[in-house]
Amino acid sequence: MAQRGPTRPTAHIEESIGFVGMFGVLFLGVTVFCELTGRPALGWALTLLVCVLGVVALDRWRVAVLRRTTPTDGTGGVPVAPVRPAAAAPSTNERGHRHVGWDELAPGGRRPEQAARPTPAPARTGPVGDVTRPSDG
Repeated sequence: MAQRGPTRPTAHIEESIGFVGMFGVLFLGVTVFCELTGRPALGWALTLLVCVLGVVALDRWRVAVLRRTTPTDGTGGVPVAPVRPAAAAPSTNERGHRHVGWDELAPGGRRPEQAARPTPAPARTGPVGDVTRPSDG
């Protein structure tokens, strides 16, 4: 018999969320189809509502189970407060951008030589030849 590793305490709840969610997507498709074709869709819409409420209830249950279980492989337990560095200076990358947070540019992030953009080439306009005949060139 194959050995099994430890299972997460929420594994069965997550499988149930997927099962009910799959039927929710199916009932959404049937409801939209019935609405578009003019067929009665109230029963399908109410069934879809039950599926959505079921997914919400299962998710709440999963969060409650995660909060009361001990941490195992980074799941469950009490969430740890984020640690902020004490007055860290914004970093500068190779292009001269200063980042102040997660992928945010600080004001004045470009160097002066990058600020000047080249002028675009003038558009060439003029008469257009016959494009339906292949050229012999």
